[in-house]
Amino acid sequence: MVALSPNDRELLQQLVDDARLLAELTSGRPAPALIRTTFAPALRKWVVEDGLFKAVKLVQPHRPKFEIMTIPDAIKHCKAGVYEHWMAMIMFGTLGICYGLLAEEYRANPPFQKANPVTVYHPAHTFFDQKMFFWKREFYTRKDIIWMHANKLGGAHLDFRRKADETHIDEIKNYFGFEILPHTQQMLIGHDIEIGRADPVRRDRVYDATELVALDTARIFANGVLASRGVFDAAIRGVA
Repeated sequence: MVALSPNDRELLQQLVDDARLLAELTSGRPAPALIRTTFAPALRKWVVEDGLFKAVKLVQPHRPKFEIMTIPDAIKHCKAGVYEHWMAMIMFGTLGICYGLLAEEYRANPPFQKANPVTVYHPAHTFFDQKMFFWKREFYTRKDIIWMHANKLGGAHLDFRRKADETHIDEIKNYFGFEILPHTQQMLIGHDIEIGRADPVRRDRVYDATELVALDTARIFANGVLASRGVFDAAIRGVA
């Protein structure tokens, strides 16, 4: 193994430390505010700013793998116009959540039956580029969503210079939500999300679509990094 510089070792140590923190936080039910203020800055460093790829280069040829859950043919149906809008499958605790609104011409007679989700493991670039939203005939990836949080939704740094062509960010985050109730959960659509957020009692129980994806991304990222922790720890210690 090539000797690493102090800066290289620190990068790897930060990666492991952030993964441990995210794993601990995602094991429970983190409040939406925590996703914006803690998850977004950490994920921005590793996902948006390519920190993970820099770290992985230090331990090549090893490449950590990340769990991806997909529903077969969903992307194909989006491209074919079957869906008006769609959100990929994510995990909230032990509950799998996905959402899609069929285009009007398909609502009476859907051309397909829902398939069971399939779980596969892929390298980081495939994980970060996984399509999570289909909105107004455009796809948005996990990396896109973390960028939205970090730069436009009050995460790592708040940018007040919002442009008219960025209204899709508000539209995406507000078209689907999820509320945790004492003994159950419920979906929220559109304006119902804003109503829940405006209620001080409900606010910490209401998650919008982008927060659900950020939470899911943090969980998968942490698990993938920690599954390779032995390799990262060996590199930090300088053990071949």
